[in-house]
Amino acid sequence: MSQDIENQLRRALRAVEPPADFTARVMHALPPQPKVADVVPIGIVKPDARTSAWRRFATPTALAASLLVAFVLGRQVAMEHEERRQLAGIEASRKLMQALRVTSQKLDLAYEAVQRAPVTPPAEENRS
Repeated sequence: MSQDIENQLRRALRAVEPPADFTARVMHALPPQPKVADVVPIGIVKPDARTSAWRRFATPTALAASLLVAFVLGRQVAMEHEERRQLAGIEASRKLMQALRVTSQKLDLAYEAVQRAPVTPPAEENRS
């Protein structure tokens, strides 16, 4: 079976002589004259003298503007972050002062309770 497939492949892929007018037909199908590409080395190209100042300075101006915007926005974000941090600190301080006031009040109550004259307990009844 394998030999049969190999033989068929050899027959299908064997060299075949082209027809006698093959070369003439190919040459006739080609375009009559190939176009020559216009290639100019980059070093020879001169900048256009009519280039406006806007075109020359557009890229550096855009870069400078984007850097300025980035700087201003970064500074604004940093200031807002610092402000939030300060507000959080103030709020924490307020809560701490409130906790200290409550603690002081509770300690005062405990101190007063300890300093009061001891109350004599009532006589115990014998419940037997």
